[in-house]
Amino acid sequence: MGLLFETSPVEWLTMAIILFTSVWYYFKSEYSFWKKKGVRFISPVIPFGNIKDMILLRKATGEMLKVLYDEFPEEPFVGTYELTKPMLIIRDPELIKRVTVKDFSYFQDRGVPVNEELEPLGSHLLNLTGKKWRTLRSKLTPTFTSGKIKMMFHLMIECAEQLKDYLEKPAQNGEILEMKEAVAKYSTNVIGLCAFGLQFNAINESDSEFRRIGRRVFETSVIAAELRMLQSAYPSAMKIFPMKIVPDEVNKHVIRTVKEVMEYREKNNVSRNDFMQLLIELKNKGRVHDDEPVKSEDKLDRTSHKETETNVEFTDNLLASQAFIFFVAGFETSSTALSFCLYELALNPEVQERLRDEIDSTLEKYEGKITYDAIQSMSYLDKVVAETLRKYPPLPSLFRAVTKPYVIPGTSVRLHVGMKVMIPVCGLHYDPQYFPEPEIFNPENFSDDSRARRPHNAYLPFGDGPRNCIGMRFGLLQAKLGLCVLLSNFKFSVCDKTQLPIKLDPKIMVMASESGIWLRINKRDM
Repeated sequence: MGLLFETSPVEWLTMAIILFTSVWYYFKSEYSFWKKKGVRFISPVIPFGNIKDMILLRKATGEMLKVLYDEFPEEPFVGTYELTKPMLIIRDPELIKRVTVKDFSYFQDRGVPVNEELEPLGSHLLNLTGKKWRTLRSKLTPTFTSGKIKMMFHLMIECAEQLKDYLEKPAQNGEILEMKEAVAKYSTNVIGLCAFGLQFNAINESDSEFRRIGRRVFETSVIAAELRMLQSAYPSAMKIFPMKIVPDEVNKHVIRTVKEVMEYREKNNVSRNDFMQLLIELKNKGRVHDDEPVKSEDKLDRTSHKETETNVEFTDNLLASQAFIFFVAGFETSSTALSFCLYELALNPEVQERLRDEIDSTLEKYEGKITYDAIQSMSYLDKVVAETLRKYPPLPSLFRAVTKPYVIPGTSVRLHVGMKVMIPVCGLHYDPQYFPEPEIFNPENFSDDSRARRPHNAYLPFGDGPRNCIGMRFGLLQAKLGLCVLLSNFKFSVCDKTQLPIKLDPKIMVMASESGIWLRINKRDM
């Protein structure tokens, strides 16, 4: 201790200079990765790399990605740094197609770190890797075929009618409502009936347990958001900062609910055409081998299989994890898309009226009934939903991790195993070469002519290839049905509480409004 006090100011200054110089050389070395490879890169900021605005919660993920995407508009790919970790941003639709489809075997994983002991609900399809993911994906795919989803349509109708009844009184009074919460109640009920076979009563009961659970999943603090980014860049940090992404309350509730539903159905010999029934069948089969052929009506879902087999034991936690991600992804993405769509329809009343006219004329052909076939026949509805997902993609970026050393075609750039590749969905969706005047809500971006002129991989609200969103058809149908029922009965307009322009929440990785979607609702003039 005496030596510490005897240190002279010059010695303190010398040690400080040595420490500063060491840190400076460390970061200079780390940030030389892309320069050595001859890849154009966005200048990093010590110690944040290229995600300073996201780390400091100044910008939402989607907004930050647009800035990075626009930095080098002529480059097919650009080097960036996630803190000190090199990450490649891919801008070229053809290269994106290679990563997601053609050369998928080199990019099979998402690069999301998971501690299964710490996070019992973390072993879901979104996070799983390698053969275990491939096996489980092939087993869960049958639930999401068009035929199976059509069989669930009557359950969705039931939930949509409940939403209509819930909104009748405020519409008669011309009240102002936060629409994200209103449609989230609808989405929660849909998932309850179609996935769990349970009535969650999220619309009629303000204290619905599963609606509360849904809110808890997406509640986050500034510290939690920062730690999540740290864990993403440095998976080993999970050992130092073992923070749970999903609260204990949610873990316990979902696992208990799934277990109770399974036990009840098996004990009472109850069988339904839903997601839970598939999980029960998988559990009863015990271990499933990965040497079985993959069957899917979607050719992009056919993954290449090797002769080696992988045992997958369907434990209670693994099954509950699949139900959990179905619940979270199902209600959040659909309710987000629905609320953002209502926001744009309120801002663009001419689009709202044109869509309402299509709904009216179509329902006349179907004797006033909203049917599965009626919804599938509405072309303008499809354009409106597609345009909503362009402006507000559920996930503003897609990640893939390099699983085998890969040389980018036509270059000498070699990507090593474990490196992250990021596809900037928001950047692509707001690129004027693909979507003229991208800030304007224009459903005609999805006319046949516009689609034909645009590269397929410039529009990726659900990803592409074998790791695309397995519930895409389900989510789209749920959102379209909600719009049909809402516009058939109500009109939506902006009010004093409507945020113009909308501000995105920087604490949440999915696309979300920071202060909600506030609109005025009125009964429709019949």
